[in-house]
Amino acid sequence: MDNKQLRDDALNYHSSNPPGKVTVVPTKPHGTQRELSLAYSPGVAYPCEEIKDNADDAYKYTSKGNLVAVISNGTAVLGLGDIGALASKPVMEGKGLLFKAFADIDVFDIEVDRKDVDQFVEAVKAIAPTFGGINLEDIGAPECFEIERRLVEELDIPVMHDDQHGTAIISGAALLNGLEVVEKGIGDVKVVILGAGASAISCAKHYLRLGVMPENLVMADSKGIITTNRAEKGELNEYKSAFARDIDDGDVGDALDGADVFLGLSKGGLVSPEMVSKMANRPLIFALANPDPEITPEEVMSVREDAIVATGRSDYPNQINNVLGFPYIFRGALDVRATEITEGMKMAATNALAQLAKEPVPDDVLSAYGGEQMQFGPEYLIPKPFDARVLIWEASAVAEAAVKEGVSRLTAEEFDAEAYREELEARLGLTRSIMRRVINQAKRDLKKIVFCEGEDPTILKAAAQCIAEGICKPILLGQVDRIEAGKEELGLEFECETIDVRYDSRRRADYADELHRLRGRRGLTKDDAVRQLKSATYFAPMMVRMRDADGYLGGVSHHYPDIVRPCLQVIGPDPESHRIVGMYMMTVNGQLMFIGDATINIYPDSRTLAEIAIQTAKVARRFGVKPKVAMLSFSNFGTSEEMRTDRIEEAIEMVREMEPDLIIDGPMQADTALVPEIQDDFPFMSFKGPANVLICPNLASANIAYKLLQRVAGAEMTGPILEGLSRPAHVLQRGDSVREVVHMAAICAVDAQREAKQRLID
Repeated sequence: MDNKQLRDDALNYHSSNPPGKVTVVPTKPHGTQRELSLAYSPGVAYPCEEIKDNADDAYKYTSKGNLVAVISNGTAVLGLGDIGALASKPVMEGKGLLFKAFADIDVFDIEVDRKDVDQFVEAVKAIAPTFGGINLEDIGAPECFEIERRLVEELDIPVMHDDQHGTAIISGAALLNGLEVVEKGIGDVKVVILGAGASAISCAKHYLRLGVMPENLVMADSKGIITTNRAEKGELNEYKSAFARDIDDGDVGDALDGADVFLGLSKGGLVSPEMVSKMANRPLIFALANPDPEITPEEVMSVREDAIVATGRSDYPNQINNVLGFPYIFRGALDVRATEITEGMKMAATNALAQLAKEPVPDDVLSAYGGEQMQFGPEYLIPKPFDARVLIWEASAVAEAAVKEGVSRLTAEEFDAEAYREELEARLGLTRSIMRRVINQAKRDLKKIVFCEGEDPTILKAAAQCIAEGICKPILLGQVDRIEAGKEELGLEFECETIDVRYDSRRRADYADELHRLRGRRGLTKDDAVRQLKSATYFAPMMVRMRDADGYLGGVSHHYPDIVRPCLQVIGPDPESHRIVGMYMMTVNGQLMFIGDATINIYPDSRTLAEIAIQTAKVARRFGVKPKVAMLSFSNFGTSEEMRTDRIEEAIEMVREMEPDLIIDGPMQADTALVPEIQDDFPFMSFKGPANVLICPNLASANIAYKLLQRVAGAEMTGPILEGLSRPAHVLQRGDSVREVVHMAAICAVDAQREAKQRLID
């Protein structure tokens, strides 16, 4: 895209109605006189009195605890320089958008028209009571150092100048991982930093804390290497002088001779391929000037194929992007009501990012980047900005560090690290919150879950995650050499049971005998059974039947009937169950619902519909939901005279006989089931408010409904969850992501725990 097109698109983007990028949205109801009296006069006086008596109650009664000020005077805006406070506003609004989008933090952008340090500090101090934290942005050096120092000392809320510390924190993670890849010790490497502004000086300090030796760190500015000779001549301010080295004067080319690491925070094109060619073997080159790096990756590779390169741009690997830092650092600091952001909290953020980069990358992240394969190595040193896990890893690390260092208003006894991680996960969506409880339950008693598609990359990554999180003990079916090759290709290191069903002795012995016993009267001979068990889709459910595995998952690379049919034939229905049912758990617009039957029963009669409702409600209870069942139809309560809904009405009566305590009503249209205002027209209904169990009249309508909700409304779907089999087994969907497979493994494991307990009772 050329610059003119980009300019036009950017101006249209910012000017489209409403202008700008942020707004304020009320968080409390305000549609009645009563609600207004609570929101403002006279009710508002009561929280005011509470805060007057106890200032910390501001976190309880106001938005202070989730509100950050993004403040600038416009003296160093991006690459534009000193453009003034008002002209900086689009950037500050953009920072607010990132805070909200990545960490759910509310922001007021504040543009302060003051360049004098004292005046700026006093202005910020005067408005500080409004906020839970302050993010300083785009303030010129050296004034920014003094401004941050004074505000940190004089305020009791976290203050951070992101231009100084953001790049340091993120590039520090890339430095740690890059040195691990090239097998160099941080205490041995020579580091050259080009640039001596706020970000460069903060990076230098952070690198020293990470373990770089002071005598191995060389800094250069536009006039050359920062040396003691230049300091003695009075050419350096106090901040640069701290990094003066007692070496010969020279330029960046001289400094790079034999260097292991280059960090550029200056201007594009200042480093030549010839300079890079003189660096040490396997150098790390972080050329972070934007939009044009000091040297492009292509130029580096023309002379040094052994180099690892990072830039500030999204169109190259290893983007050093500050959005990986500030939203999550403030998230952690706000949530424990920290009084400052310490060096320990910044170090915790760096280490969390470095460790997360070594974890398998979720499919949703790969999809966001065009399906590009990513694994820890030269082209993947740090997580991607759209990796939702960064919130959980980094914010929790920062919060724990704050509590440990004693800068939190919460004590160590009040802070539950595991509960906090669950709270962060809940911010990513209701499904994640619910599934975290299921995962925690699965961890209490590890069950063996067999995967029939053990060679599939998605299953391999899911198995690795299940082992890492302690969710279950995976058993992978497939050719062992292919499984090992897949693990190596994906950069996975884990151990679990693997079985090549072709050569397993049980196939011709116990398993064949049992399958012949089950299916002999359906024409299956013993030889047929042996042949059929060569298929992992039959061998896996047989493992569950014979109790060599506790549960079974399959379907990411098979058609649905190819998985379900063997389950029905080998595992079979539970004699105590009403019906085998396939349902989906979904969250849409913050609401949790279950929809059935979307996979098994094609056109259920009234008895089957009743059993579907009971089975689906049973599953809802397992997820902590008190079921309100709506039997859906094309009309409300038989209002259509032309096409009666007798089948559904009969099903409701059967449910009321079989499960008198189950809340159920219908037949009703879908909007009647969900919209209280429509329900007001039917005062006889047995429930008020949205239904959370939706039973469709046939498989076609259920299948259409859940796919529309998923694709058009963005509903998060978990399933299909099978209920009614005699042993735990679930069907995955073709193309399921790693996260979805892990969730289904956790559900299967918990089902296996429940089945084991029931056997003990029986």
